[in-house]
Amino acid sequence: SSQIATDEASSRRAGHYLILLIQVLAATFLIGWTSFETPLLLDVSLWEWGELFANVVLIFAGALLLARAQRRDRERRDLQIGRTFLLLNGFLVANWVILQRPDVSVMLLPVPLLGMVLGFLLRINRAVLVSLVAIAITALMVQIRLPEINPVGLAVAQFLGILVAIQGVQRVRSRTRILTVGFLAGLTQAVAIVLLNPIAFKNLTLNNLISSAPLPDAMWSLVGGIAAGVLITSALPFLEKWFDVLTEIRLMELADTHRPLLNEFSLLAPGSFQHSLMVGQLAEEAAGSIGANGLLCRVGALYHDIGKMMKPGYFVENMQGGENVHDRLSPEMSRLVVIAHVKDGMRIAEEEHLPTPIVDMIPMHHGTSVVEFFFNKKAQQVDEEEADRTRDAFRYPGPRPTFREAGILMLADGVEASSRTLSDPTPTRVRQHVRNIVQARSQEGQLDECELTMSDLHRIEEAFIRVLTAIHHGRVKYPTDVENESNNAAADSGSSTTS
Repeated sequence: SSQIATDEASSRRAGHYLILLIQVLAATFLIGWTSFETPLLLDVSLWEWGELFANVVLIFAGALLLARAQRRDRERRDLQIGRTFLLLNGFLVANWVILQRPDVSVMLLPVPLLGMVLGFLLRINRAVLVSLVAIAITALMVQIRLPEINPVGLAVAQFLGILVAIQGVQRVRSRTRILTVGFLAGLTQAVAIVLLNPIAFKNLTLNNLISSAPLPDAMWSLVGGIAAGVLITSALPFLEKWFDVLTEIRLMELADTHRPLLNEFSLLAPGSFQHSLMVGQLAEEAAGSIGANGLLCRVGALYHDIGKMMKPGYFVENMQGGENVHDRLSPEMSRLVVIAHVKDGMRIAEEEHLPTPIVDMIPMHHGTSVVEFFFNKKAQQVDEEEADRTRDAFRYPGPRPTFREAGILMLADGVEASSRTLSDPTPTRVRQHVRNIVQARSQEGQLDECELTMSDLHRIEEAFIRVLTAIHHGRVKYPTDVENESNNAAADSGSSTTS
């Protein structure tokens, strides 16, 4: 199996390098072919083509070295190198088409658009690396076609604009914010292009203000930034689906409790729905304490138990004081019913086309833990040796959490469900209870694959304690409460005397 895994990794690496080589050749082709009318190899020596190829190779090699220096030992997702380079090729083709018209400002090149797309689809460090490659190649394209333009100043202005675009779309939760980010990216480019061309202001007068100074380029920068915001606002759903990513805007839409699926969940399994709301509050607070995505935790919590809609009466939070149907079932049958809510939840989530991280959090919130209540019930019916043999049969199918938000959801679910059993939830008891749950999950190895450190677990514990203490806070007894307690005590003493 290790040999097979090694071979698969080697073939995957070879595929990535092949895609990279194709990208280098495509970029060299786009730089060297200056216009439609010019044949590809006319008046261009092989030495010049080799020089272009070497420049592009150096650009990509530098980006790869930077990526290797920043690479973590364990990452949840791969770079999606094929689609990312396809996006980069589309950007270079758009540049090539725009540069066919010398009368069109180079500041109309879709740099803010690329920055916003990369900021939405990739991690910020990867987005910056891809943007560096795109801007360096764009500078080469401009230098060959428009030698009168300073390529260094242009590249600096574009890079500042793309940085604003990438940073601006991080954790964006409204579509109007996208338009603002596009405007700010264009404004940054405009200011940079003006400040980086001081010579243009040397003979500046009122008559040649508009024609001589770089103000037209600045104006076109603003137009390009605003146009990028408009395009991203309309194209974002398609980009999310194509790249299989989950943006903050999509999460905000999924967090609406009036969505048909969540509305049905609240009607069919009201106890489970209220439990999900509480788990979401705990998970979001804990995620914020360690810098994780709190909104993803809250949305994952809303959907993590949707499988209980299929058999709501088999879960204690929905019984509402009625008969416990598990009293009439064997432990094995109860186990099957309880564990089935994970598979049912995944099926419902896939039918509703929920994003992949949300679907993954449904089985991960239990991991491979044991259904303790029914296992203990079974253990009381058999000897110790038989109980040890059947323990694995009472485990959830897993997998264990593989990213931080899923691990936080697992802890929040366990803490919230078990906190209902606290008879006197004083701050001290709440603290000890939370610590026991977190330590139990950690010692079972359920959190080994989700990159939560001991420091993270300590902060998560403190966040859980804050929320649970606020939920189970005490209150001052009103006179009516005291009177009722006195009447109940008198009634109890009278009944005991009578008996």
